[in-house]
Amino acid sequence: MQFNQLLFFWYFVVFQRSVYALLDNAKSILPLQDSNGIIRVTDANYDELKSGVFDYYNILFITTTKSNKQGLVCETCNKFEPIYRKVSLATHQQAPGAKVLFFQADVSENRKLVKEIGLTTIPHVLVFPPPQLGDEFKWSKSEFYQYELNSNSVKTPLHFGDFLAKILKVYIGISEDFEYKEFAIYFAICVIVFSILKRKVLPMIPNKSKFFCGLFSLGIIMLSITGFKFTQMNGIPFIARDSKGQIMYFSGGMSWQFGIEIFTVSMMYIGMGLATLTLIYIVKTGTETRLKNGAMIAISCLVYYTFSYFLSCFKIKNPEYPYTI
Repeated sequence: MQFNQLLFFWYFVVFQRSVYALLDNAKSILPLQDSNGIIRVTDANYDELKSGVFDYYNILFITTTKSNKQGLVCETCNKFEPIYRKVSLATHQQAPGAKVLFFQADVSENRKLVKEIGLTTIPHVLVFPPPQLGDEFKWSKSEFYQYELNSNSVKTPLHFGDFLAKILKVYIGISEDFEYKEFAIYFAICVIVFSILKRKVLPMIPNKSKFFCGLFSLGIIMLSITGFKFTQMNGIPFIARDSKGQIMYFSGGMSWQFGIEIFTVSMMYIGMGLATLTLIYIVKTGTETRLKNGAMIAISCLVYYTFSYFLSCFKIKNPEYPYTI
């Protein structure tokens, strides 16, 4: 009986020391975080960090800041680093209770990491679940989730933030940086279109009030027949992305649609309608000329192509639809 009590006491002491050691490990590692909440991994601290921290998610970004022997620079590494820092800062600010540690390892400073993990390519983002008591946790051996880095995933922090939020089961709101170049391009296009409409199109319209009333009515009709209220009532997102981060313009199935489908389908309806009206107008006016015949052929081909594209989009929604052009 005394032997069993001593054995139990010994196990208790060992367990208590293990817990204290893990807590001390956390206290020594947490101060290493920089202003964005990221811990820089080097050969000097690798042995201390590679075993993780008890009950904390470990997120490891393996990258490089130097060029290889051929003088090539890792463009994906450079593009993703500000995204990684932004998501790390947002996670710490918006979910302070989340037990997660962000690590960044430059392979030029981490020969031990490269050797133990057996790295042959970069970059990588590995998400390790929290190690528990009794686990033999190491970055080189433990299971992890991997975030795929490609040309699409390094364009915006939203994709990585969503990936991480699902794993951590928290909400992470990411604000995108204002794209001045993109804004300037769209602004210039709008100014050009507005100028053409004002100087060329509006003078050709005899009754502007009727024209704009008709245009407004057409917009309401388009919103009604394309399912705007359906997406609004069901809180369906305007844009969705697939696993590769690419925009999905059409959802599968007839009982569901993304918000962007409203505008896509509306533009196809309006395009086919305007082309058909223009074709009727050309037929009724003027005499037979080569220019008139050429315009009729061109518009007919446009209507044919647009309707063919419309049917191909409808096939995405209903693959069993039998009619195509």
